Amino acid sequence: MIKDVLESSLIASRNWQSVLEAYKSSTPYNYVVMDDFLQPNICKQLHQELLNHLGWRYQDDIEQPIINNMRPDIETIFTIAESLKVHCPSLFSNYELVEHWALMYPKNALGKVHSDIGALTLNIWLTPEQYNLDSSGGGLVFFDVKRESEASSNKPSSYLWSEQYVKDFTAGQKVSVNYKCNRALLFDARTFHQTDTFSFANMKPESYRINLSLAFDNPDAYRDRVSSFTKALTNKSND
Repeated sequence: MIKDVLESSLIASRNWQSVLEAYKSSTPYNYVVMDDFLQPNICKQLHQELLNHLGWRYQDDIEQPIINNMRPDIETIFTIAESLKVHCPSLFSNYELVEHWALMYPKNALGKVHSDIGALTLNIWLTPEQYNLDSSGGGLVFFDVKRESEASSNKPSSYLWSEQYVKDFTAGQKVSVNYKCNRALLFDARTFHQTDTFSFANMKPESYRINLSLAFDNPDAYRDRVSSFTKALTNKSND
């Protein structure tokens, strides 16, 4: 099974020990940048598969129009997830793919501060470079703050709460990673982050900024955490 995954991997060859070391040494953020992450033909294929998928829906957000696609049933995505467990077992062996989603931005904007609910997030940028009008930004900003431990995870995690939490606990450090097609970011999902200001052509869906995110975690722990966050947000809305 492992031999089959390695031989048919959709992920480009790289030194995974260096990936692990970079992730561990990048405290307080804990992230690693992987350029040319997918085989070039696979990157193009996945971009097209997502564009053709029928699961896109507009989020209910007037300030920042985003089209999301929750859990697209695309085999390429599941194969990538399995490949990661084989290539980098030190990080992934105890985790499963528990959630995945794609976001499409028809309007240039700055993202909202948040943390993810899983343990690890893999973010892949898929829109070709020809549509990116500003190569100096448009990626992701990491802040020097992580969401609280499991014991405190029942606090609300809305965007406004997240922004205030970062302001309260930051030491003033942050790091930005510029957008690049077929660049992947692997990071600690607890780290607060936001999509950086970007400028894309936005002439047609092919030119919209698209990212695919894969969340990894222990399935039981993830279910409990999602349940805690959901209850907290429900209670907050009923106050």
